[in-house]
Amino acid sequence: MTDATTDDLLADDLSFDLYGEEEDFDPLEIDYNDIDQEEMDDDNPYDTIDYPTMRNMPEESHHHDPVYSPASQGSAQAAVKLMLKRNPARRPVLLSIMGLCAGGCASSVVTERVTEWQKDNLSVYAPMTLCRMLERAGALELEMPEVSEEHEVVEDGVVYLEITDSVDPVWHTTEAGQEVYEECTQGAEFRELVLVKEARYLEVYRCVMERIAAEPRTKQDIEDFVATFPVCQKPLRFGNHFLDILEATDAIRWSDHAWRMTDLGLSLIDEVREAEAAANAADADSDSPAA
Repeated sequence: MTDATTDDLLADDLSFDLYGEEEDFDPLEIDYNDIDQEEMDDDNPYDTIDYPTMRNMPEESHHHDPVYSPASQGSAQAAVKLMLKRNPARRPVLLSIMGLCAGGCASSVVTERVTEWQKDNLSVYAPMTLCRMLERAGALELEMPEVSEEHEVVEDGVVYLEITDSVDPVWHTTEAGQEVYEECTQGAEFRELVLVKEARYLEVYRCVMERIAAEPRTKQDIEDFVATFPVCQKPLRFGNHFLDILEATDAIRWSDHAWRMTDLGLSLIDEVREAEAAANAADADSDSPAA
């Protein structure tokens, strides 16, 4: 499990909004006390719910989760982006599912791959539950293949319909889902947050990224390292702040008990260096006496 965040709301910890103003949501109309989790078939995408049952949780924990749907958010793109923002620990897996299903992917394969992806960051969400969440937000569509062979069987005067083929539904990433996937995996959010909104900390981001690129790091290592930068003393900025931003923009990922750079993060280090050099040059020009 991630030693920074696990399925909590990253946006509440940041001083800015990743995707703009939040809106009101309609609650899910699900009676969690009437749901029998043991009777559900996790391999059947139509026999899952979008959120874990809560009847065994303390009463004060019972609440309805927000609906991430095109109807509630105005568009599929907005719904998917908000779901990614509200579920930062699941974001890498959700994006990976969207990428995996770009050309269509069988449910059995999705289940196998998601199980592997989540082994370092355990979740209460089953693979098909994540797919259903993406489907409801407008990022995925489910194709139910036709059964290729069926015939009637007569036994003791009773006619049965026998289906001989197993059904393995196929998930497809929608056009809206592909648009969000490309935006989130090509560094647009990173550039907006790190290079623009957090520009005063460019040196810190560069050094943290270079440190993780050299060797996977623990949270405590980054906390101690960030504490050495004067710019992080006032206002006080802890290492976890930078880890949160880098994780939220897919530059780093928690795996095998350490933070590691993603391929995207490695490709963005040079942009941070260039932005830092440009900022330093601009400061030097402003400090030099007028000619």
